[in-house]
Amino acid sequence: MGPKNNSSVERLLAETQDLVTRLLRENRALKVKNAKLGAELARVSKGWEQIKALAKQAPRARRR
Repeated sequence: MGPKNNSSVERLLAETQDLVTRLLRENRALKVKNAKLGAELARVSKGWEQIKALAKQAPRARRR
């Protein structure tokens, strides 16, 4: 390989390494966000179950 090809390969390698680093960073950030959303979903689901239970206990208006 000549100097030009070697330079192209080095540039391609550097770009690939940068992209892999970026993907790994974004993946970590998305995993953290996903965990937070999962916790929020669990919290909201629990609240919704409490609302449904209270609705069952509530007195109903009589139909005429």
